[in-house]
Amino acid sequence: MNVMPFRLESFGISDIGLVRSNNEDVWAAVGEKQFFILADGMGGHKAGEVASSYALQSMCESIRSLKSDSSVEEVCQFLREAIAKANAKVFDEAHRHPDYAGMGTTLSCFVITEEHLVYAHIGDSRLYRFRGKLKQLTEDHSLRNTVWSRDEDSPPALLMRNVITRAIGTQPTILPDIGVIPLRPKDIYMLCSDGLSDYVEEEKIARLLGAPLSLEEMGKKLVDAALEKGGNDNITLLLVKVK
Repeated sequence: MNVMPFRLESFGISDIGLVRSNNEDVWAAVGEKQFFILADGMGGHKAGEVASSYALQSMCESIRSLKSDSSVEEVCQFLREAIAKANAKVFDEAHRHPDYAGMGTTLSCFVITEEHLVYAHIGDSRLYRFRGKLKQLTEDHSLRNTVWSRDEDSPPALLMRNVITRAIGTQPTILPDIGVIPLRPKDIYMLCSDGLSDYVEEEKIARLLGAPLSLEEMGKKLVDAALEKGGNDNITLLLVKVK
């Protein structure tokens, strides 16, 4: 992971929405490590925001020890180990404090190497790539996605949108999805919580990411689009453009 042939530009934004009393979404960028992360917590008594904060803090602490000359394979293994550590932290805290029982969080993150993006993913937050057209790179770990994949005729409205089948902190161990994506100039990558992806159609996301706008303008317009649909959840996204 030496000096990149590309430059990166990024912008992140989070909005509490119009219904929720607290924001359980968090995001961060560790520029010197070319690392980007988003988490969406779940649990009562505001434990969701505790879970997402613990997971994000743990991951950001871990990533600072990633060696700059790490190979893609080493980055993949590093992310697995960092997520295992974050999972143990959230799981232990959930069992130490009665108010945090059952808390957990989604987690989607990626590292940019010389020529590749290496991502790790758990839950139903998403990673998209815009390269002339929009592509979802991650698969939701949700009951809705599981049932939909087994029965193409199942109407989405009847499926349980928010039932997560894999999350940080709900089990003693966790297996993340890991992927490696070759980079191209002008790629735009977007991490987002389901407060965006559940309410804004992919066609509209694609139009905005393909528009001649700054990342900040894109991000704010995407949040506005989710708010226009009711803002029923926290809305968070992180955009990264390869230049």
